[in-house]
Amino acid sequence: MILKYICHSIISIMNKKNIIIVFLVLIAALLAGYFYFTIFYSKSNQTDKIYTQNDFPDALKTMSQEILDKSLIDLNKQYQKLKEGDHVYIRWINVGILKKRLNDYIGAEQAWLDAIDYNSDQYLAYGNLADLYLFDLGQYQKAEEYYLKVLSMDKNNYNYYHGIASLYRYNLTDKKDQVEAWMLKGAENNPAEAESYYLYLANYFYEKGLNLTKAKLYSQKTLKLNPELKDQLPNF
Repeated sequence: MILKYICHSIISIMNKKNIIIVFLVLIAALLAGYFYFTIFYSKSNQTDKIYTQNDFPDALKTMSQEILDKSLIDLNKQYQKLKEGDHVYIRWINVGILKKRLNDYIGAEQAWLDAIDYNSDQYLAYGNLADLYLFDLGQYQKAEEYYLKVLSMDKNNYNYYHGIASLYRYNLTDKKDQVEAWMLKGAENNPAEAESYYLYLANYFYEKGLNLTKAKLYSQKTLKLNPELKDQLPNF
């Protein structure tokens, strides 16, 4: 009898544990489903919306009414194409560009994050976000994160090297010693644009007498590749 009671108790405890486990799994599944459908509904609702001038109260600060009207037509067209599943990645890129033009930086950020969510293997959205965080939102740590990401994916883009150099030169100045290395990487990976990187370094090292020896070195490198840039170089 005692053995039977012990066995029954063990089975009862195990059953209770199984019930608890099943219950926890069910809760996790329901929560996952809730978040999935919330995000899905949110994006679906976003693409169904017809955007008007009222959605962009700051747009007229930097554009005419005519350009605003054309931008709204284009924006709503992009969302219509998204509903149709047409070139989804590039449509999110376009939405971000249009919203940035309309001075909706948060909307632009979300659009480019949606592009990454759709296809994380494409580099364009990372680069757009890096520039947005640096030049418009002033979120320098995020700017660095996305510049490093995009440069790991696309080593041949001229602008991203200048972007990360500017970030370290003016904002994250504790890393300004990396400016030269990034410009030289840019010259190495984009030899057709090498003179622009050397020109940048010549002026960078000349500024406030930072390092006149290097300023002269990079001035000479610049002139060797393009003598017409002489007027843009430091005047020693």
